[in-house]
Amino acid sequence: MFDDEEEEELFDDGFKAELERYEEMIQNKDAYYFDAEILEQIIDHFIMKNQVKNALMAIEFAKSQHPLNRTFDLRMAQVFSTTGKLKESLLILQALEKADPYNPEIYITKASVFSQLRDHDRAIKYFEKAIEVSEDFEEEEIDDIRFDLALEYENIHDYQNAIKVLTKILDHTPDNESAIYEVAYYYERIGNFDMCIEFYTKYIDNNPYSFTAWYNLGNIYFLKNNVEKAIWAYDYAIVINDDFSSAHFNLGNTFMQLGEYEKALEAYRRCIEIDGEEPLTMSYLAEALERLERYDEALHYYEKSKEMNPEIAEPWIGIGIVKEVRGELNEALAFIEHAVRIQPENSNYRLVYAECLYKATRIEDAIVELEMAIQLDPVYSDAIVLLAAIYEEKDLQKAIDFIESFPDLDKLESKVHLSLVGLYYKVGRKTDALLIFDKEMRKDKNSAKTLLLYLPEAESIPEFIQIIESYND
Repeated sequence: MFDDEEEEELFDDGFKAELERYEEMIQNKDAYYFDAEILEQIIDHFIMKNQVKNALMAIEFAKSQHPLNRTFDLRMAQVFSTTGKLKESLLILQALEKADPYNPEIYITKASVFSQLRDHDRAIKYFEKAIEVSEDFEEEEIDDIRFDLALEYENIHDYQNAIKVLTKILDHTPDNESAIYEVAYYYERIGNFDMCIEFYTKYIDNNPYSFTAWYNLGNIYFLKNNVEKAIWAYDYAIVINDDFSSAHFNLGNTFMQLGEYEKALEAYRRCIEIDGEEPLTMSYLAEALERLERYDEALHYYEKSKEMNPEIAEPWIGIGIVKEVRGELNEALAFIEHAVRIQPENSNYRLVYAECLYKATRIEDAIVELEMAIQLDPVYSDAIVLLAAIYEEKDLQKAIDFIESFPDLDKLESKVHLSLVGLYYKVGRKTDALLIFDKEMRKDKNSAKTLLLYLPEAESIPEFIQIIESYND
């Protein structure tokens, strides 16, 4: 009965004797007198053991012996709150709040009940009230309340206030691991990746073998497009726990972004070794094979993924892309269209569909898909460039007007500006074309190669050559 370490610390040998006396009384159906403090410990013992019936019986007995002691009413409310009797718990707590308005435990319990009712605003109100009246609590106990308060702010996605609350904990216990970890998570949610990295790094300093912390750090570096650091962090997570499939999976995604498809393939295969043939991983593995131009193998894994779960879009789009590469346009269109139906909000799938429609000379349908892709993602540069190219085939000025119509044109990717350079030059606006090209070269010398996609003759035009050479000196 007394093998729980935490209980051993709370209850001494004297309590054990009292507990045995209480159990003897129950067995004999007798009535002994017990001090209120002993009864409180007996109730807490049953609560810790999750012996609800015994706890409620002890509470009723305690109330009969000490009817003026409000602690037993509070314990009743707490037991009710953990067993789903939330209304009953609230009725007791409302009476206790009037009788004992400076008892933090009442407000903590009340906050917990409102949290279970998903009334997070009231839960926040009562956790704050508990902190306000907790003058006699140790700082560690107040920090426990603050932590629960932060979680309530998280429930309503108020991450800024959650951070403020946890920062108060860290002000006097800077090594509080749970607070550090949560703050890092909240900074991630609000997109402050630099602060997120700082807090995960601080957590790792205290917990260097936390593979989940290394993994989360890798995810943040990946979001910041620092793929080298992402790989470094994922590698540490894997060294600590080689069976952590999520780290292998994200490592594979990072290698895909770098174009290191063999390494990505190896990472996805390891995922399958750990988790078995999971359809999404199979599809990602197939994509790595596709990028390596191992099309038969790619189709094999795409088909397996599709058979395992026909409701995910990835294998459908993958099969469509492979068939498009092979020139099987009608089949490709059928698979890609199916992927778009599964994920109609995916602008990238719309672009892939439009490219295939264009190859099949279904120009108007391609335009519709590209317009939808841009509606879904107004800064989707690949879709903008392709739609401008389609317009250019019939009307150069329409293509120019289309690109110029974007209110945030300066914020679009360089490829859009360079396509506009080509369009301007073709209609005779040479000065405008050269000014934009010079600006893009100032930002990235590789702009010269990109320009040739839209204006191949630029490599033999003296004005463009002069700008290129000025930045290569």
